[in-house]
Amino acid sequence: MNVTGKYITGTYQGKPYTLCNQRCREWTHPYAWEGKGTLTDSGCGIFSIAHAACFLGGKKVIPEELADFSCRVGGRGDDGTDRPTLLAAMEREGLARECGFSYHFDGLRNDLDTLFSHLLSGGAALCNLRPGHIVALVAARTKAGEGQVLAADPYSESADSRVMGAVRECIPGSEILSPILNEGGQSCGYLCSYALFWASLSTVRDFNLLHAV
Repeated sequence: MNVTGKYITGTYQGKPYTLCNQRCREWTHPYAWEGKGTLTDSGCGIFSIAHAACFLGGKKVIPEELADFSCRVGGRGDDGTDRPTLLAAMEREGLARECGFSYHFDGLRNDLDTLFSHLLSGGAALCNLRPGHIVALVAARTKAGEGQVLAADPYSESADSRVMGAVRECIPGSEILSPILNEGGQSCGYLCSYALFWASLSTVRDFNLLHAV
């Protein structure tokens, strides 16, 4: 059985996408905090910016280059990517526009009505669906009377116990197959999860708005 590689591609609602698979152990490029760490370890913010750029305007972001930029400008924190610092630096140096968005220096937000309207109007966002992990939000809808957001998740946590209760629909074609390893590194089976899924708006926390250009 073949595990999923570094990227997956597909089409959803007529829009082609390329998503980074953070579970793939081939993401060995350093993303260091105090001398240690790789993109596989803590690159969810980097990958999520790449996902947002893809859905906003079909732009391609090279994760390794963005990781190096993030380290240079102080955007790498002890638990991953310091989003406000990195996004502000990207905006100041023109890199955000090259990636197809602008950032308005407004930091972390939690007003869900604003987020929902922003996504409906064609914007994107970076957020936490659970503490410690960043995903991109790339669309919004109302279904069965509930506001929902489309998450492009580099670590494909649709089946994670901390997220799965908020999942409303998983998108076929975005499956990630990864090995389940025991403490000795032995593969004991496989996990199949989804990198693209609709989730309840109410679960979103600490988001940054990205405006299409």
